[in-house]
Amino acid sequence: MHASGLPALSSVALVARGSRSRAKGIATKTVAASASASSYPTPTRSAPSRRCRLLHTSSRHCRSSDPNSPPSPWKTHGEGIFEDDVAGEGQAGPETAGGRSKSSALGSRRRGQARRRAATDLPKFDLPVTWLESNVHHYTVGGQPRHPFPIVMDAAHPKVSHLYADPKDRHTLVSQKNLESIGEYFDSALTYLFGRQKELANEFADRPLSGPSPWDQSPNIEKVVRICDYIIDASWHFVDAIYPARNPEYTYHTRPFWWWHLYKDFAPRSNRWRDSYTSRDPPVRLSLKYDEEMDSPLAHSIADFPLETFDHLCRAARRDLALPPPPHFDPRVGKRPIQVLSIHGPGGRSIAQSIVGNIAFLNKADYVYLDAYDISCIVGNYIGQDWTFARGPVSTMGFRAAELGGRIAKEPEIPSRSQEDDGDGDANVISVRTSTPSHWEDELQKIRSGQNLGTFTDWENLKVNKVLEAIVNDPLADRPDPPVIIHVHDYVELSMMMEGSTILSKLRTQIDTVWRSGRPIILFATSSSPEPSEEYLKMIRELGTTEHVITRNVRPDRVELLTGAIKPPQSAPFNLQAMDNLYENAQNINRMICAFDPSVDPREVPAWHLNDMTDAYWSHPVFQSGSRNLLNASVLPLPEVYQLAKGYRYTEYRGKYIGTPTSGQSSFVDRLVMGPLRQQPGTLWLEDTPAEDPSDAREPPKGGEEGKFENHAGQFNLSRANEYEKRIANGIINRENLRTTFADVHVSHEITGALKLLTSLALVRPDAFAYGVLAHDKINGCLLYGPPGTGKTMLAKAVAKESGANMLEISGASINDKWVGEAEKLIRAVFTLAKKLSPCVVFIDEADSLLANRSMFSSRASHREHINQFLKEWDGMEETNAFIMVATNRPFDLDDAVLRRLPRKLLIDLPLRDDRAAILRLLLRDEKIDPEVSLEDLADRTPYYSGSDLKNMCVAAAMVAVEEENAAAQAHDGPEPYQYPERRTLHKHHFERALKQIPASISEDMQSLRLIRRFDEEYGNRRKGGGKKTMGFGGGGLDKKVDVNPARVRQGTP
Repeated sequence: MHASGLPALSSVALVARGSRSRAKGIATKTVAASASASSYPTPTRSAPSRRCRLLHTSSRHCRSSDPNSPPSPWKTHGEGIFEDDVAGEGQAGPETAGGRSKSSALGSRRRGQARRRAATDLPKFDLPVTWLESNVHHYTVGGQPRHPFPIVMDAAHPKVSHLYADPKDRHTLVSQKNLESIGEYFDSALTYLFGRQKELANEFADRPLSGPSPWDQSPNIEKVVRICDYIIDASWHFVDAIYPARNPEYTYHTRPFWWWHLYKDFAPRSNRWRDSYTSRDPPVRLSLKYDEEMDSPLAHSIADFPLETFDHLCRAARRDLALPPPPHFDPRVGKRPIQVLSIHGPGGRSIAQSIVGNIAFLNKADYVYLDAYDISCIVGNYIGQDWTFARGPVSTMGFRAAELGGRIAKEPEIPSRSQEDDGDGDANVISVRTSTPSHWEDELQKIRSGQNLGTFTDWENLKVNKVLEAIVNDPLADRPDPPVIIHVHDYVELSMMMEGSTILSKLRTQIDTVWRSGRPIILFATSSSPEPSEEYLKMIRELGTTEHVITRNVRPDRVELLTGAIKPPQSAPFNLQAMDNLYENAQNINRMICAFDPSVDPREVPAWHLNDMTDAYWSHPVFQSGSRNLLNASVLPLPEVYQLAKGYRYTEYRGKYIGTPTSGQSSFVDRLVMGPLRQQPGTLWLEDTPAEDPSDAREPPKGGEEGKFENHAGQFNLSRANEYEKRIANGIINRENLRTTFADVHVSHEITGALKLLTSLALVRPDAFAYGVLAHDKINGCLLYGPPGTGKTMLAKAVAKESGANMLEISGASINDKWVGEAEKLIRAVFTLAKKLSPCVVFIDEADSLLANRSMFSSRASHREHINQFLKEWDGMEETNAFIMVATNRPFDLDDAVLRRLPRKLLIDLPLRDDRAAILRLLLRDEKIDPEVSLEDLADRTPYYSGSDLKNMCVAAAMVAVEEENAAAQAHDGPEPYQYPERRTLHKHHFERALKQIPASISEDMQSLRLIRRFDEEYGNRRKGGGKKTMGFGGGGLDKKVDVNPARVRQGTP
């Protein structure tokens, strides 16, 4: 929204209101507004004073009228201003963290009810002193960039390097080829460092002996010292690469310049570099060019953020600062494109702050930091909203941004789909869900383009403009020369809100106005999300149409997982993400404490003594327990922050009241000891989450490692799953809950061997899959076909259990949807969920209903789209550790493209006589059987029975036995109560009755059986004229003398 749209729009609104007022007999004074007014339009006359009303009627407090009351750095101070000329200002209503509706209907009504007020009537506003001290950093010659607190804490903990040892065995050295590659790297580093040392020595020798010289200042001296330190460190590693016998171990507090080059870009197993450089000179020079300027190397301050991307952003910022404004540029109409950086992996803001702070330092620019919490406090307080009792869409903006970015942990939900319109008569009639953008998306786009849609009233617009003008101009008032970089974090999340989009549009207008006046100033936008949602990624794509958007994945703890660096008495390695969450929660609780009492100076509120936190904090059992430590695990929602701040404030005030000093931190410990607020069904109370497996951190994470959400109890945390993944989550079967093994299913050894080879061998023998054709291609699908009831589903469960994989069971009912486009999204969710559950067996039962031949449904375009989407997702499975098992009784109905992607086709045939006897022994192993019962005789009498039929027959026999026991109990008339036998005994007549009740479900003249035979001849393991062994029950060639079963798929010798 641009301020330039306010005068004209307000004039039209005032004329309309004046006409309605005159029609009602009410005299109204209209105000003429000039179309060329500034961003704060000033009317010719102010409206008459009416009855007093607070600016925000949901706020039940006024600013103190006592002139002796102490000013608060968090509150505006000056004369108290009431909303004395706004008639019918809408009530805030019940507080909500969700913010306002995306619709502009409320804004239009409020704008129609309110009269304009003059900008000169605005109350006095001063920026919070604490914000100016902590978020504004002025560049000074000889200074250094200010690092965020979590980065500073990271430097206080050790990083252990075992560069020359095998990651799996510390006592074994890496290969000779690895040593040569490492030596080549440090040789390039030493060559560059000695060259720079010589250049600086020549500059020092050529300095003027009289007069000012750059060498009179400390930066050049510090640069020489840093280069000498790098030379010493690189020399040690170069010698170790030549003579690695001592297997050295190095400990650092700040990561050296080479850290990510060797622990991330170098793959020791394949002995290759993952970057695009042909030699080590370019990356070494790029790293040292920046590191010699700063005390902390970039490898420490920006973690494993790609250095090439940092260099690009630094150069882009330099070009933007040097770009002069066009002569006819109007900031109220146009907008400069900006840089937007979205970091995925860590959800904290410290890496983003450090990246932009370093860019500002290297460009010799002043640095101003602003995030959603700062906006919510500064802007929200000025328009009458706060965090305690007057919550509104602006004051809760920081927590909404954290939720949209995935930093606030969500509870798993299994959404229930409404079953409306289930009785549609015509299956071919497809209900169409509108594919046009929703109303709020249109409004967001209009706001980003500068249109005023009434998100705020005219009076609130004036206030927001004044606050943003102060944010842009006040930090620069005393420094007219240096360029300025204004860093806005949570930019993507703010763009997803109506109020956030409006404030960002206004902020960009203010920044461009300063740029138009000749000051070099730019806006740099960043965002962080641990696992972006679909809505988040959609917003990134929308921003990418107009802005320069870059997304990068970062994993700062990859080396710590490998080395396991622990500083006693720590019980776990330092975690940057945990410290990010802790620091953000501490700041939020401090803000909430100040919101309880506006007279409190935020600089006097202790941040739980975070600056004094030594290793005693990390060794405390309360903070080390993963499930209890809500302060480190994620960003706390607004209600949790409210309760913690209230407990802190009560404890402190109670200590003062009773005269005994009491620390408010004790209330935090009480809350931590209690554990989570809500316990998930099926989990143990206060159960810890297992630590992540420190596998080879130098290798890239396998498909979806960071996206896994399985906890220690075997439950799955679906808080980070999208809507469609949650809808199919009912099909998740955890491997711990599976009970079926290959011992419970009687199949041939060839069947079990083939399935084990396809599913679990890659997990057992990863070395065999590290080279050659197996390193690039694998068979990730298999078809189980055969008559119904032969054990195909049990085999799939046994495969998942034996391979140690989770199981995701899918059917046509879980995928098909009446809305156009929904089934395709559910199909995509099958593969994304399988990636997160990896290793996973995706079992598609009754596949003919989902993957039927497209020619069979030529009149249904939706089925063709389903098949195409399934095939597309299937082709992208190479990087995932998932296996697809397809089971069907009608393989001849499957699409040809599906059959091509299932190279292994295993026939599960009807059991032979010996197989039926073995199945009966398995089913009756826990039953007491009368000696007169012959299982071999039963096997002879059940030639057409499948495994399922035999199971039902055994159940029926046991039910007959129970029925006889009940009849005996009813006929009993003795004095003592009837005693049921401890274990029932199955007699021959029980099975006779069961055979009469349960006939065979297969007959030799079934049409589907003939079609399966034809499919087996064309696609199965037995081809016409072939001589392969059967892959059905029996595990070998069919012996006609033993069992000739006309209902079997394969007859005689195959």
